[in-house]
Amino acid sequence: MSEIVEATQNFEPATPRLVAELRTLDFEIEYIRDDVEIRYTDEELDEAYKRIMGNLVASDEFKSVIGERDCRAQTLFFDNVLVFLFPSERYRAVFASFDYDEGFPVNEFVQHVTEIASTE
Repeated sequence: MSEIVEATQNFEPATPRLVAELRTLDFEIEYIRDDVEIRYTDEELDEAYKRIMGNLVASDEFKSVIGERDCRAQTLFFDNVLVFLFPSERYRAVFASFDYDEGFPVNEFVQHVTEIASTE
């Protein structure tokens, strides 16, 4: 998944807020912007990881309900933050968040990262 992490971090024109590799039992933050790092405690990041992993488990069940097997990306839009989850193996994913405004090139970003992921 290192290619996905790298593709996420190097996407122009946006700079991520946070990029993390999520694994079955733990996570590793690959990049965190300084202003984001000072806002969250380790406990809050652990809690966020648990909630995201719960979402990944639920999304596996949802995919079977709608007859799909592969998920290229999950995207969550908030008022000021945009979150992407790029699943790889079961219960493994890359998490990336960005500052959000209506000009963010969502489709281009997903295409950029999933093209890299398909070559892994």
